[in-house]
Amino acid sequence: MNLEGLEMIAVLIVIVLFVKLLEQFGLIEAGLEDSVEDELEMATVRHRPEALELLEAQSKFTKKELQILYRGFKNECPSGVVNEETFKEIYSQFFPQGDSTTYAHFLFNAFDTDHNGAVSFE
Repeated sequence: MNLEGLEMIAVLIVIVLFVKLLEQFGLIEAGLEDSVEDELEMATVRHRPEALELLEAQSKFTKKELQILYRGFKNECPSGVVNEETFKEIYSQFFPQGDSTTYAHFLFNAFDTDHNGAVSFE
C-alpha cells in the first residue's frame, strides 16, 4: 500500500465522518442504502457506486473530486467494498505506534449503517 493510497483512504474517512455528522444533525438525508438484493450479491459481485450526480449533490464534492476519491478507494479495495478486517488493517497504518483495532471496530460499525459487514464508497 503506497502513501498516496493511504492519503486517499484518510480523506475518505474524514469525508464519511463529516457526512455522518451532517446526517445526525439532519442537515442532509441518508439515501445511499443498497437494496436487499444488492446486499445478497455483494459478496460475489463488484460494487459500483451510485450515480456521480447523486453523490455530488449529497456530498458537495465535484465530479472530478469524487472520481479521484473513488480511484483511491478502488486502488485499496478493488471489489468496491471493504470488510471490517481490511478496514482495520488500513486504519492501523495511520497509527503505527499503538493498537487501533478497538477504535477501528467502532468506526467501522458507524460506517456500516446497514450492518452487512461491508462498507462501500458511498
